[in-house]
Amino acid sequence: MAPTSSPATPDPGHASARGRVLVAVGGSHPGPAARWAAREAARGGGTVHLLQVAATALAREQGRAALRTAATACRDEAGDRVTVETEQVVGDPSEVLVAAAPAARLVVTGRRDSTSWHSTSSVSAALADLTDVAMCVVPPSWSAPRRSLVAVGLDPERPDRAAVTEAVRRARLARAVLRVLVNRPGSLAPDPAEGLDELRRRAHEVVTECGGDACDVEVSVVEGHPASGLLAAARSADLLVLGRREHRGGPATYLGPVARAVLPWAECPVVLSRPEHEREPGPTRVPAGEDLGP
Repeated sequence: MAPTSSPATPDPGHASARGRVLVAVGGSHPGPAARWAAREAARGGGTVHLLQVAATALAREQGRAALRTAATACRDEAGDRVTVETEQVVGDPSEVLVAAAPAARLVVTGRRDSTSWHSTSSVSAALADLTDVAMCVVPPSWSAPRRSLVAVGLDPERPDRAAVTEAVRRARLARAVLRVLVNRPGSLAPDPAEGLDELRRRAHEVVTECGGDACDVEVSVVEGHPASGLLAAARSADLLVLGRREHRGGPATYLGPVARAVLPWAECPVVLSRPEHEREPGPTRVPAGEDLGP
């Protein structure tokens, strides 16, 4: 079914669509995701585009109420530092939002609970699975950061430099500590020959390549399933950064098993970086002193 859009009146002075933060406004608890998006956009005086997709025409009134709640949350969080756009569309929520995602620099979505994430109707899961756009999933309990801590996982055998670079960027923007969680190879049955000092050295090497020498960096070696260590870190972090895997044909999915295990349960917002091959060309390293933007 082709979606039908309610009238929208964009301001000619708005930033280009590519610079917008797109928020998928759900029918319940839209406030936390909208507030997080407003903080993100406010760093550069940007635009938050609130998009609510009603599955049927009968659901439009409930959707309008959610849009009003989300718009109020944005303005309460960022005031006049951001421009807030609202739009409502009637159609399949997953299809409409997946189609809209590539026009944004970042997609933000809320999360209800772990049970709803695994539902076939979960819009958050569909966006994470089917798009390669940078994305943030915000839990319903989110409030403004207090601890100034950004966490990222690192596999020393196959480091995801795109995720580490994104974590470095965000730690520098927030003047936060960057906590790097190194999963020990074979950590379900650790190899005693794999020295912890060597793992930490290799982790610092990757982080430095990604610009992390300008951050306050903590490296922790974790054992067991990688998702367990990341979920534990999310309990004390302001933000967790996860990588996306490169799509290599077959059914399109950009989520690996670790991200799939972490997203429904993480207690802090989770940023999914773009797959490494999708990032803009140029050096991975973030030079010290560079204006990092929003």
